[in-house]
Amino acid sequence: MVATQLKDEFISMAKENQEEFYKLAYSYVKNEQDALDVVGESIYKALNSLGKLRERRYIKTWFYRILINESITVLRKNKAVVLDTPFIETIAESALDKDEIMDLYNSLDKLDEKYKTVVILRYMKGMPIDEIAEVLNMNSNTVKTRLKRGVDKLKKIMGGKTNG
Repeated sequence: MVATQLKDEFISMAKENQEEFYKLAYSYVKNEQDALDVVGESIYKALNSLGKLRERRYIKTWFYRILINESITVLRKNKAVVLDTPFIETIAESALDKDEIMDLYNSLDKLDEKYKTVVILRYMKGMPIDEIAEVLNMNSNTVKTRLKRGVDKLKKIMGGKTNG
């Protein structure tokens, strides 16, 4: 009974957040089909591992960890990534134009994964520091340090062309 409730809770959470999960996967793999595959594979892995979830209240955080790990796995397998313009249009909620968004994504790709992950989660997903720490299973101060270093490196890569 409890397992069925947890499974139902997970499925409900996944449905409610499917677009957010897709966007996060896409921010890594830069390809619509690969992002869909990442989300699907992550859901499959999560459903098969629900018994490993220690606390129900962390179900979304736990799934983020699975999604990020699967995204990195796919990214490593597909070293060459291509930027998909239709996706850029859907995430362009800020005043940035398409060229600036492409520059940002290209620059993000040049960051080490440890910096890229915290920058994406903080600034593109709006996730609080404590939640990022939980997702990545690390100390909040480590997240803050990586975030600062990641932003500094991103600014350097972009040649100072950052807004704010």
